[in-house]
Amino acid sequence: MKSIAVVPPWVIVMYNTEFFRNCVSHQNAKKNELDRFCIECAQSFCSHCFPAHALHKHVKIRRYIYSDVINQQDLCKLFDFSGIQTYHTNKAKVLFLKQRTNQHQQQQSNSRDYCCTICDKSLQENSLYCSIACKVLDIYRDDELCCLEHEDEEAGFLIRPTLTKRPRLRNSRKGVPLRAPMF
Repeated sequence: MKSIAVVPPWVIVMYNTEFFRNCVSHQNAKKNELDRFCIECAQSFCSHCFPAHALHKHVKIRRYIYSDVINQQDLCKLFDFSGIQTYHTNKAKVLFLKQRTNQHQQQQSNSRDYCCTICDKSLQENSLYCSIACKVLDIYRDDELCCLEHEDEEAGFLIRPTLTKRPRLRNSRKGVPLRAPMF
């Protein structure tokens, strides 16, 4: 059970939470998107729900290239994000919450490849993971709890994230030619 101490349960709940939906409690209010996550309550909330969570620890979820990201400064005292690739947006460093999709794939200018240890997305130097989800998967990879189950003693439920490990593709410098040979 060493991994449970390394990854707080709220990280897994935050991964499974769907953000930027309309708040059910404030349907008629403007700016009612669920764009914050309360760590103590383990739930998302909107800016109108903020007074109920004002004394709790929380993080603001942002959007970057149609994906959920978290400001590095918001996460620094709550979770060890070392080894995760940071990205710059609006003069702030952010971390992807979920695994990056192929549309976020960037061209590498270096001759040496740096890839995420879980999903093989290209990275910059000194990074091991493309997202928080990939780091959590790597922590649990060798554990007997490979499906990342954690039982919450107070609530009595199981947390099962749907993190997926993608199969590794063969890294080759050149791909299969797409045009017919000339005769």
